[in-house]
This record gives sequence, C-alpha cells and structure tokens, in this order.
Amino acid sequence: MSTTNNTNYWPLYILAILTIVCIGLLVVSLKQNKFRLLNGVLANFSVIFGGMTLLVAIELLNVFWLSTTFYIILMIILIPIAIIYSLLGILLLWNAFTVWRRESHTLGNMLTLVIGLLIVVVLPIMQTIDNRFLSHQTVGLYITLVNPIIFYLGFWFLAFITSFIMTRLFRPKYNKDYIIILGAGLLNGKDVSPLLASRIQVALDFAQKQADKTQKYPRLIFSGGQGGDELLPEGEAMAAYAKAHGARPDRILIENQSKTTYENMMFSKKILTDQDVDLTKGLFATSDYHTFRAAGYARLVGLNIDGLGAKTSRFFIPNAFIREYIALLANHKMFHAICLTLILLVSIISFFVGNGIFL
Repeated sequence: MSTTNNTNYWPLYILAILTIVCIGLLVVSLKQNKFRLLNGVLANFSVIFGGMTLLVAIELLNVFWLSTTFYIILMIILIPIAIIYSLLGILLLWNAFTVWRRESHTLGNMLTLVIGLLIVVVLPIMQTIDNRFLSHQTVGLYITLVNPIIFYLGFWFLAFITSFIMTRLFRPKYNKDYIIILGAGLLNGKDVSPLLASRIQVALDFAQKQADKTQKYPRLIFSGGQGGDELLPEGEAMAAYAKAHGARPDRILIENQSKTTYENMMFSKKILTDQDVDLTKGLFATSDYHTFRAAGYARLVGLNIDGLGAKTSRFFIPNAFIREYIALLANHKMFHAICLTLILLVSIISFFVGNGIFL
C-alpha cells in the first residue's frame, strides 16, 4: 500500500521540481535583463507547471470543497478566454474599424484588419475548399504544415505579452542622471503629436518627481532626426515643447541626427559620453508598447537601462502590440527561420512515416 501511494505522488514531485526550476531561472533571468523574451517563456512555463502541480495536489488530497473551489476559479478564468478566442476575428475587425476612423490609413495601422479578415473570411473559405476539393491526405499534409507555424507564432506572442507585463511591474528608482526621450513623427512637419507629447510628459513627470525627492534633476536628451517630410529635426521640436511645459532649459540636450531607434540610443550615448555622464544611471522614455524592443536596442549599444512607458490609446493597443511583435521576430529572423525549418522538417517526416509514404 505504501509503495502504491509513493508511486502516485511521483507526478506531483516532478511537477513541483519543474515549477521551482522555472521560477528560479526566471528570477536569475530577470536580474540579468528585465527586457527579453526568455522571461516570458520562463514565466509561462512557471504558471503552467505550477497550475498542474496544484491540480495534481488537489486531486491527491481528494477534498471535495477544495476541488470544487479550484474548478470554479479555473472556469472563471477560462470561460472569458474561450469567449474572446471564439470572437477574436470579429473583435479584431471592430478594432480595425475604430483605428480606420481615428488614425492614418497606413499599413502599420491596418494589421488588425488584415488578421481579422484572415480569421473571419480567408480561413473559412480555405477550409471549405479543403473539405470539398482536396483529398484527405492532402488536407492532412496542409494541417501538418500550418498548425506548427500557428503554434510557434502563438507561443512567442504569449511570451512577448507576458514579458511586457512583467516589465510594467518594475518601477525605476529616483536616482537617474539622464533620460533619453525617443522621437516620433511630427505633425504638419513641425508640431509635436499627441503620441510624442505623451513620451515627453512621462519623462518630465519622472524628472520632476525625482527633483522633488532628491533635489537632483536629470539631464533630458531629446533624440530624433529630421524626416523627409519634416521642417526641423524631431529632437529640436521636442526640446521646444518640453521647455514650454516646464522642463529646465539648463538640463536639456538635443540629439538631432538619428533616424531609427538604434540610432536614437547610439547617438544619445555619444552625447552622454562627451558630457561625462554615468551611463549606468539612466532611463529612456517612449510609448509603453515600444519599451520592450527599445530596451533591446539600448543594450545593443551598451546602455543597460530601463524604460519609461507612456500610455497608449486603448483602441490602438492591438495594432501596436502586433506591430512590435512582428518587429521583434524580424530582429531575430535567422533564429526563427532555423527553428521553423526544423519544426516543419520534423512535421513532414512524421506525416510521411505516419501515412506510410515512401516506405
């Protein structure tokens, strides 16, 4: 009897060990770098293994009220997720309609429209064609190729969302020597847009709070060059806007050559180095959805700093996150191309072997 009981507990022990290992690795990873996808992967696995550990433990205890409570809580969590998932295509199309009315009609602003049409229109049409005109084996091969890609992209998207959420849990200390404010396009070629104004304001708010607490006002580096349709560099327009909204003129620095986020960081670092500023005591300010990718560029140029995120309009969040996710994949395209190639090769071989083809 004792041997049987011990055998029953082995799954619980294994799951508990996996949970502890994932949490431990997550803590180490966060200490090394708060802004990386590995954190999201480890956090998601910690939740999965932790949930499975709790489920197995409750089943082994066999306490009615405890089991009932657990499953009620689980249903409360899963039912809204299931509803959102089933209505995902419609929700994306509704968001696309809202963005179309309020924002410019650029490709970057139509991502929810494209994905919504894919889910609501294209996939059902393809499923109908598959069922009526293609053989069972051809449909099986199609599913074998498509499902792993969808799972892979979904896996990394969830890791991205979880990683982003964790970065929002950390609050920077009021001991900074500088804040780099990242530029964005100017309205009418010369005016600070609401999006850019929110980036400037979040930096000004932090700088003032730090000054109130420590009497130390950080340097503000307004970073942005001049686009082809702009009448002046973004950095200069931003600095003028900041002065008009309470920034201390003697603490303002302007970087007016950059065209990309990478150049924002690289050129700002050069200015800070010339000013003999401690590079370890800084922040950057940008839109909240952009903080994760911007932190990667900061570390790429040797700035191990965190980000201040300005709030994004709710209706624009889906587009913004999808765009950032695509950009993150593109930044590591070789890695993802290799992974997808290996996954598809294994899937194809499994399909051929499972269907007795070429054997």
